[in-house]
Amino acid sequence: MAKHHEEKKDAEGEGRKEHGYRRAEAKLGGRSILEYVSLWRSLTPPIQETFLIRGTRLLDVVTVAGPDAATYLHGQLSANITGLGVGDMAHSLLLQPQGKMVAWCRVVRTGDESFAIVVDRGAGSAVVERLERFKLRTRCEITTEEVEAIAVRASEDGVELGESVVDDGRLRFVPLGWSTLAGADVLDPTAIEGLSITTAEHLIEPLRIAAGIPAHGSEITERTIPAELPVINMSTDFTKGCYVGQELVARMDSRGNNAPRQIRVVIGSGEKPKVGAPVAEPEGEIGVLTSVAAVSDGWVALASIKRAGLDTTAAVVSGQKVEMA
Repeated sequence: MAKHHEEKKDAEGEGRKEHGYRRAEAKLGGRSILEYVSLWRSLTPPIQETFLIRGTRLLDVVTVAGPDAATYLHGQLSANITGLGVGDMAHSLLLQPQGKMVAWCRVVRTGDESFAIVVDRGAGSAVVERLERFKLRTRCEITTEEVEAIAVRASEDGVELGESVVDDGRLRFVPLGWSTLAGADVLDPTAIEGLSITTAEHLIEPLRIAAGIPAHGSEITERTIPAELPVINMSTDFTKGCYVGQELVARMDSRGNNAPRQIRVVIGSGEKPKVGAPVAEPEGEIGVLTSVAAVSDGWVALASIKRAGLDTTAAVVSGQKVEMA
């Protein structure tokens, strides 16, 4: 039987992985985004209280296969992947030796000696390059491919997506595993046969942003340190042995992850500002928008906010007061 991760609470009450792995459930899990982002209630056309929608999403899937695959990846990733059963998924960070980001991953065990590392489009080549760097005399092969997935997003638990995440070594779908939004990225269309799903391409990116989920090339760059991201606790086993880049993660964790900047959700009305627009308060600039999407007569964004501005109630973007979650 697949194992479940256990959580402990850190000083801020956020769940932290004790063992670093979770069951990749064959259903959509999470709580409704409508519970905490009131903007969704005024969408045009309106989004229903209970929704099940689909769009498309391009992903890179890196395959690591061979007798040494599990041992090798365990020393490269922040998650404890040795405890994954076939079909189980763990979020993980892949880091540079100095501890800065390469990619945020979903790692699925697809066989006894094979794993799929699922990342945003464009991150696959960086993942391969980084993994090949330390692979000397390791018995595994690393390949990558770009895939077009069906991005399924839902407002609540319980939507069945078929019997298994993996079928005979083939990855069928990958659960999001986000606490703030239910969903999965589906590679095999048969996994959603029989479901009545509304096509809503225009909502996929706004939902990602409103859920506070970072994206490669926007919130995640080669200069990003893990403590800046809201996914560090769900992606790191703080009790496992050494892995590449661990020193910076451990040092920041011991300091309460008090990073110079952190990612925050910003909600505004009127015309959508551009990525790179400054977030300011009366005393000066406190951050910059990194992802922006239009929603009805307003917009939702992610912003990299300086430590000194995290508690502000008077943030302004393009001359308009905004809400910062």
